[in-house]
Amino acid sequence: MKRTVGLIAFLSVLVSLQAGCDMKPTVPKTTQGTAPKVLAVNPDDAEEVAAVTAVESARINYEFRLKVLQTYYEKTGNMDKRNWAVKETENLRTAQTFTWADLPQILPPEGESLAQTDEGLLVEYAVAARKRYTNAVAELAEFYQRRDPVSYKTRRVENLKARFDQVHTYMYFRDAEMPGPDIEPVEVIPEADQMYKRALKLHEDGKGILRIFVTTSYKKQRQALALLRELVGKYPRSTKVALAAFYIGEIYKEYFNENVRSVQWYQRAWQWDPNITKPARFQAATTWDLRLQQKDKAIECYRLALEHEHFNKSNIRFARQRIRELMQE
Repeated sequence: MKRTVGLIAFLSVLVSLQAGCDMKPTVPKTTQGTAPKVLAVNPDDAEEVAAVTAVESARINYEFRLKVLQTYYEKTGNMDKRNWAVKETENLRTAQTFTWADLPQILPPEGESLAQTDEGLLVEYAVAARKRYTNAVAELAEFYQRRDPVSYKTRRVENLKARFDQVHTYMYFRDAEMPGPDIEPVEVIPEADQMYKRALKLHEDGKGILRIFVTTSYKKQRQALALLRELVGKYPRSTKVALAAFYIGEIYKEYFNENVRSVQWYQRAWQWDPNITKPARFQAATTWDLRLQQKDKAIECYRLALEHEHFNKSNIRFARQRIRELMQE
Protein backbone atom coordinates (compact mmCIF):
# COMPACT_ATOMS: atom_id res chain seq x y z
CA MET A 1 0.00 0.00 0.00
CA LYS A 2 2.77 2.47 0.94
CA ARG A 3 4.62 1.61 -2.25
CA THR A 4 1.54 2.37 -4.36
CA VAL A 5 0.87 5.64 -2.54
CA GLY A 6 4.49 6.61 -3.15
CA LEU A 7 4.11 5.82 -6.84
CA ILE A 8 0.96 7.94 -7.07
CA ALA A 9 2.76 10.84 -5.38
CA PHE A 10 5.69 10.48 -7.78
CA LEU A 11 3.38 10.44 -10.81
CA SER A 12 1.56 13.52 -9.55
CA VAL A 13 4.86 15.40 -9.15
CA LEU A 14 5.89 14.35 -12.66
CA VAL A 15 2.62 15.68 -14.03
CA SER A 16 3.17 19.04 -12.31
CA LEU A 17 6.71 19.26 -13.67
CA GLN A 18 5.56 18.64 -17.22
CA ALA A 19 2.77 21.20 -17.11
CA GLY A 20 3.75 24.61 -18.41
CA CYS A 21 7.03 23.62 -20.10
CA ASP A 22 5.73 24.77 -23.48
CA MET A 23 7.01 28.34 -23.77
CA LYS A 24 5.72 31.00 -26.13
CA PRO A 25 8.17 32.30 -28.78
CA THR A 26 10.72 34.78 -27.47
CA VAL A 27 10.03 38.45 -28.09
CA PRO A 28 12.42 39.83 -30.77
CA LYS A 29 14.79 42.63 -29.82
CA THR A 30 15.84 45.77 -31.62
CA THR A 31 19.38 46.33 -32.86
CA GLN A 32 19.98 48.09 -29.52
CA GLY A 33 19.07 44.87 -27.70
CA THR A 34 15.75 46.08 -26.27
CA ALA A 35 12.18 44.82 -26.61
CA PRO A 36 10.01 47.95 -26.46
CA LYS A 37 6.68 47.67 -24.65
CA VAL A 38 5.15 50.41 -26.82
CA LEU A 39 5.06 50.59 -30.62
CA ALA A 40 4.03 53.89 -32.17
CA VAL A 41 1.69 54.21 -35.12
CA ASN A 42 2.30 57.04 -37.57
CA PRO A 43 -0.87 59.15 -37.19
CA ASP A 44 -0.29 60.62 -40.66
CA ASP A 45 -0.31 57.18 -42.27
CA ALA A 46 -4.01 56.45 -42.75
CA GLU A 47 -3.37 52.91 -44.02
CA GLU A 48 -1.29 51.95 -40.99
CA VAL A 49 -3.77 53.54 -38.58
CA ALA A 50 -6.63 51.60 -40.18
CA ALA A 51 -4.77 48.27 -40.09
CA VAL A 52 -3.68 48.61 -36.46
CA THR A 53 -7.08 49.94 -35.37
CA ALA A 54 -8.72 46.87 -36.93
CA VAL A 55 -6.50 44.59 -34.84
CA GLU A 56 -7.06 46.49 -31.61
CA SER A 57 -10.82 46.72 -32.13
CA ALA A 58 -10.97 42.99 -32.83
CA ARG A 59 -8.79 42.17 -29.83
CA ILE A 60 -10.91 44.24 -27.43
CA ASN A 61 -14.13 42.69 -28.75
CA TYR A 62 -12.67 39.16 -28.58
CA GLU A 63 -11.59 39.62 -24.97
CA PHE A 64 -15.03 41.03 -24.13
CA ARG A 65 -16.75 38.02 -25.68
CA LEU A 66 -14.55 35.63 -23.72
CA LYS A 67 -15.33 37.50 -20.51
CA VAL A 68 -19.08 37.21 -21.18
CA LEU A 69 -18.63 33.49 -21.84
CA GLN A 70 -16.62 33.06 -18.64
CA THR A 71 -19.29 34.87 -16.60
CA TYR A 72 -22.02 32.71 -18.16
CA TYR A 73 -20.22 29.48 -17.22
CA GLU A 74 -19.57 30.74 -13.70
CA LYS A 75 -23.28 31.47 -13.29
CA THR A 76 -24.32 28.09 -14.68
CA GLY A 77 -21.66 26.16 -12.74
CA ASN A 78 -19.88 24.64 -15.75
CA MET A 79 -16.35 24.96 -14.44
CA ASP A 80 -14.64 22.99 -17.20
CA LYS A 81 -15.92 25.38 -19.85
CA ARG A 82 -15.31 28.34 -17.56
CA ASN A 83 -11.68 27.26 -17.29
CA TRP A 84 -11.46 27.02 -21.07
CA ALA A 85 -12.67 30.61 -21.38
CA VAL A 86 -10.07 31.66 -18.81
CA LYS A 87 -7.28 29.83 -20.66
CA GLU A 88 -8.32 31.30 -23.98
CA THR A 89 -8.33 34.79 -22.44
CA GLU A 90 -4.85 34.23 -21.01
CA ASN A 91 -3.69 32.99 -24.39
CA LEU A 92 -4.94 36.21 -25.99
CA ARG A 93 -3.43 38.47 -23.34
CA THR A 94 0.01 36.88 -23.37
CA ALA A 95 0.25 36.81 -27.17
CA GLN A 96 0.72 40.59 -27.45
CA THR A 97 3.67 41.84 -25.41
CA PHE A 98 3.33 45.50 -26.30
CA THR A 99 0.76 48.28 -26.66
CA TRP A 100 0.15 50.62 -29.56
CA ALA A 101 0.62 54.39 -29.21
CA ASP A 102 -1.03 57.19 -31.17
CA LEU A 103 -4.21 55.29 -32.03
CA PRO A 104 -7.77 56.67 -31.89
CA GLN A 105 -9.57 55.70 -28.68
CA ILE A 106 -11.21 52.27 -28.87
CA LEU A 107 -13.93 51.54 -26.34
CA PRO A 108 -14.96 48.02 -25.31
CA PRO A 109 -18.54 46.92 -26.06
CA GLU A 110 -21.17 47.65 -23.49
CA GLY A 111 -22.05 44.90 -21.02
CA GLU A 112 -25.01 42.64 -21.72
CA SER A 113 -27.55 40.80 -19.59
CA LEU A 114 -27.19 37.06 -19.10
CA ALA A 115 -30.71 36.63 -17.77
CA GLN A 116 -32.06 34.79 -20.83
CA THR A 117 -28.91 34.09 -22.79
CA ASP A 118 -28.43 31.13 -25.11
CA GLU A 119 -25.07 29.38 -24.63
CA GLY A 120 -24.81 28.52 -28.31
CA LEU A 121 -25.18 32.17 -29.26
CA LEU A 122 -22.50 33.27 -26.77
CA VAL A 123 -20.11 30.64 -28.14
CA GLU A 124 -20.90 31.70 -31.69
CA TYR A 125 -20.09 35.32 -30.82
CA ALA A 126 -16.79 34.32 -29.18
CA VAL A 127 -15.69 32.08 -32.06
CA ALA A 128 -16.59 34.77 -34.60
CA ALA A 129 -14.68 37.37 -32.57
CA ARG A 130 -11.64 35.06 -32.52
CA LYS A 131 -11.76 34.67 -36.28
CA ARG A 132 -12.02 38.44 -36.82
CA TYR A 133 -9.03 38.96 -34.52
CA THR A 134 -6.77 36.35 -36.14
CA ASN A 135 -7.72 37.60 -39.61
CA ALA A 136 -6.95 41.20 -38.61
CA VAL A 137 -3.56 40.19 -37.19
CA ALA A 138 -2.73 38.27 -40.38
CA GLU A 139 -3.70 41.30 -42.48
CA LEU A 140 -1.56 43.60 -40.32
CA ALA A 141 1.40 41.24 -40.69
CA GLU A 142 0.93 41.26 -44.48
CA PHE A 143 0.70 45.06 -44.44
CA TYR A 144 4.05 45.42 -42.65
CA GLN A 145 5.61 42.71 -44.83
CA ARG A 146 4.73 44.74 -47.91
CA ARG A 147 6.12 47.91 -46.37
CA ASP A 148 9.37 46.47 -45.01
CA PRO A 149 9.79 42.72 -44.40
CA VAL A 150 12.75 43.20 -42.03
CA SER A 151 11.46 46.13 -40.00
CA TYR A 152 11.07 45.79 -36.24
CA LYS A 153 7.29 46.29 -36.43
CA THR A 154 7.08 43.45 -38.96
CA ARG A 155 9.04 41.14 -36.70
CA ARG A 156 7.00 42.10 -33.66
CA VAL A 157 3.65 41.48 -35.36
CA GLU A 158 4.92 38.14 -36.71
CA ASN A 159 5.89 37.32 -33.13
CA LEU A 160 2.36 38.22 -32.03
CA LYS A 161 0.96 35.79 -34.60
CA ALA A 162 3.29 33.04 -33.38
CA ARG A 163 2.50 33.65 -29.70
CA PHE A 164 -1.25 33.29 -30.22
CA ASP A 165 -1.58 29.56 -29.61
CA GLN A 166 -4.37 27.84 -31.54
CA VAL A 167 -4.08 24.82 -29.21
CA HIS A 168 -5.61 26.88 -26.41
CA THR A 169 -8.68 28.00 -28.32
CA TYR A 170 -11.96 26.14 -27.95
CA MET A 171 -15.26 25.39 -29.66
CA TYR A 172 -16.87 24.75 -26.22
CA PHE A 173 -19.20 22.04 -27.57
CA ARG A 174 -17.86 18.52 -28.02
CA ASP A 175 -19.74 17.96 -31.27
CA ALA A 176 -18.06 21.06 -32.71
CA GLU A 177 -14.61 19.73 -31.76
CA MET A 178 -15.01 16.14 -33.00
CA PRO A 179 -17.42 13.80 -34.79
CA GLY A 180 -20.05 12.04 -32.69
CA PRO A 181 -19.62 8.59 -31.09
CA ASP A 182 -21.57 6.66 -33.74
CA ILE A 183 -19.44 7.02 -36.86
CA GLU A 184 -18.32 3.80 -38.59
CA PRO A 185 -14.61 4.03 -39.44
CA VAL A 186 -14.50 1.07 -41.84
CA GLU A 187 -12.95 2.50 -45.02
CA VAL A 188 -9.31 2.10 -46.00
CA ILE A 189 -8.46 5.56 -47.33
CA PRO A 190 -4.87 5.90 -48.63
CA GLU A 191 -4.80 9.69 -48.10
CA ALA A 192 -5.84 9.25 -44.46
CA ASP A 193 -3.27 6.49 -43.98
CA GLN A 194 -0.53 8.80 -45.25
CA MET A 195 -1.68 11.64 -43.01
CA TYR A 196 -1.65 9.28 -40.02
CA LYS A 197 1.85 8.06 -40.87
CA ARG A 198 3.19 11.63 -41.18
CA ALA A 199 1.49 12.71 -37.96
CA LEU A 200 2.86 9.76 -36.01
CA LYS A 201 6.38 10.47 -37.25
CA LEU A 202 6.05 14.11 -36.17
CA HIS A 203 4.76 12.96 -32.78
CA GLU A 204 7.66 10.54 -32.28
CA ASP A 205 10.28 13.01 -33.53
CA GLY A 206 8.75 15.67 -31.29
CA LYS A 207 9.49 13.63 -28.18
CA GLY A 208 13.18 14.46 -28.58
CA ILE A 209 16.27 12.38 -28.03
CA LEU A 210 15.76 11.75 -24.31
CA ARG A 211 11.97 11.21 -24.61
CA ILE A 212 11.38 13.65 -21.74
CA PHE A 213 9.89 17.13 -21.72
CA VAL A 214 13.23 18.99 -21.71
CA THR A 215 13.95 17.70 -25.24
CA THR A 216 10.41 18.01 -26.57
CA SER A 217 9.76 19.82 -29.84
CA TYR A 218 6.41 21.46 -29.16
CA LYS A 219 6.38 22.71 -32.74
CA LYS A 220 6.36 19.13 -34.03
CA GLN A 221 3.75 18.10 -31.47
CA ARG A 222 1.54 20.99 -32.69
CA GLN A 223 2.04 19.88 -36.27
CA ALA A 224 1.16 16.29 -35.36
CA LEU A 225 -1.93 17.43 -33.48
CA ALA A 226 -3.12 19.59 -36.38
CA LEU A 227 -2.58 16.76 -38.87
CA LEU A 228 -4.44 14.22 -36.72
CA ARG A 229 -7.35 16.59 -36.19
CA GLU A 230 -7.45 17.28 -39.92
CA LEU A 231 -7.57 13.52 -40.55
CA VAL A 232 -10.53 13.07 -38.18
CA GLY A 233 -12.41 16.01 -39.66
CA LYS A 234 -11.73 15.13 -43.29
CA TYR A 235 -11.88 11.32 -43.20
CA PRO A 236 -14.17 10.27 -40.31
CA ARG A 237 -14.80 6.85 -41.92
CA SER A 238 -11.09 6.02 -42.19
CA THR A 239 -9.85 2.93 -40.37
CA LYS A 240 -7.18 5.19 -38.83
CA VAL A 241 -9.64 7.54 -37.14
CA ALA A 242 -9.76 5.76 -33.74
CA LEU A 243 -5.96 5.61 -33.57
CA ALA A 244 -5.85 9.28 -34.51
CA ALA A 245 -8.25 10.07 -31.66
CA PHE A 246 -6.04 8.15 -29.21
CA TYR A 247 -2.94 10.11 -30.19
CA ILE A 248 -4.82 13.41 -30.12
CA GLY A 249 -5.66 12.56 -26.50
CA GLU A 250 -2.02 11.71 -25.82
CA ILE A 251 -0.69 14.95 -27.29
CA TYR A 252 -3.27 17.13 -25.55
CA LYS A 253 -2.46 15.50 -22.21
CA GLU A 254 1.29 15.06 -22.33
CA TYR A 255 2.33 18.27 -24.03
CA PHE A 256 -0.38 20.90 -23.61
CA ASN A 257 -2.02 20.13 -20.25
CA GLU A 258 -5.46 19.88 -21.90
CA ASN A 259 -6.76 17.15 -19.64
CA VAL A 260 -10.52 17.47 -20.16
CA ARG A 261 -10.02 17.48 -23.91
CA SER A 262 -7.74 14.47 -23.68
CA VAL A 263 -10.28 12.25 -21.89
CA GLN A 264 -12.92 13.22 -24.47
CA TRP A 265 -10.64 12.10 -27.30
CA TYR A 266 -9.67 8.88 -25.49
CA GLN A 267 -13.38 8.13 -25.14
CA ARG A 268 -13.96 8.69 -28.84
CA ALA A 269 -11.05 6.33 -29.59
CA TRP A 270 -12.72 3.36 -27.89
CA GLN A 271 -16.21 4.39 -29.03
CA TRP A 272 -15.05 4.42 -32.65
CA ASP A 273 -13.15 1.15 -32.25
CA PRO A 274 -14.13 -0.94 -29.19
CA ASN A 275 -11.28 -3.35 -30.02
CA ILE A 276 -8.57 -0.68 -30.26
CA THR A 277 -5.19 -2.04 -29.17
CA LYS A 278 -4.14 1.19 -27.48
CA PRO A 279 -4.79 1.81 -23.75
CA ALA A 280 -7.41 4.50 -24.34
CA ARG A 281 -9.57 3.52 -21.36
CA PHE A 282 -6.59 3.21 -19.03
CA GLN A 283 -5.18 6.57 -20.12
CA ALA A 284 -8.56 8.18 -19.56
CA ALA A 285 -8.70 6.56 -16.11
CA THR A 286 -5.29 7.86 -15.01
CA THR A 287 -6.15 11.33 -16.33
CA TRP A 288 -9.41 11.41 -14.36
CA ASP A 289 -7.52 10.02 -11.36
CA LEU A 290 -4.18 11.84 -11.22
CA ARG A 291 -4.87 15.07 -13.07
CA LEU A 292 -8.55 15.84 -12.67
CA GLN A 293 -9.12 14.14 -9.28
CA GLN A 294 -12.56 12.83 -10.27
CA LYS A 295 -12.75 9.53 -8.43
CA ASP A 296 -16.01 8.16 -9.83
CA LYS A 297 -15.03 8.70 -13.45
CA ALA A 298 -11.57 7.28 -12.77
CA ILE A 299 -13.06 4.10 -11.26
CA GLU A 300 -15.45 3.74 -14.21
CA CYS A 301 -12.60 3.95 -16.73
CA TYR A 302 -10.32 1.67 -14.72
CA ARG A 303 -13.10 -0.93 -14.80
CA LEU A 304 -13.47 -0.49 -18.55
CA ALA A 305 -9.72 -1.04 -18.90
CA LEU A 306 -9.96 -4.23 -16.85
CA GLU A 307 -12.74 -5.46 -19.12
CA HIS A 308 -11.27 -4.54 -22.50
CA GLU A 309 -7.50 -3.95 -22.30
CA HIS A 310 -5.93 -7.25 -21.26
CA PHE A 311 -3.06 -6.66 -23.69
CA ASN A 312 -1.20 -4.58 -21.05
CA LYS A 313 -0.67 -6.58 -17.85
CA SER A 314 1.02 -3.81 -15.87
CA ASN A 315 -1.89 -1.48 -16.57
CA ILE A 316 -4.31 -4.16 -15.42
CA ARG A 317 -2.43 -4.59 -12.14
CA PHE A 318 -2.34 -0.83 -11.58
CA ALA A 319 -6.05 -0.48 -12.40
CA ARG A 320 -7.03 -3.18 -9.90
CA GLN A 321 -4.92 -1.58 -7.18
CA ARG A 322 -6.23 1.93 -7.83
CA ILE A 323 -9.86 0.78 -7.79
CA ARG A 324 -9.31 -0.77 -4.35
CA GLU A 325 -7.62 2.37 -3.07
CA LEU A 326 -10.15 4.79 -4.50
CA MET A 327 -13.05 2.73 -3.14
CA GLN A 328 -11.52 3.04 0.36
CA GLU A 329 -11.13 6.83 0.23
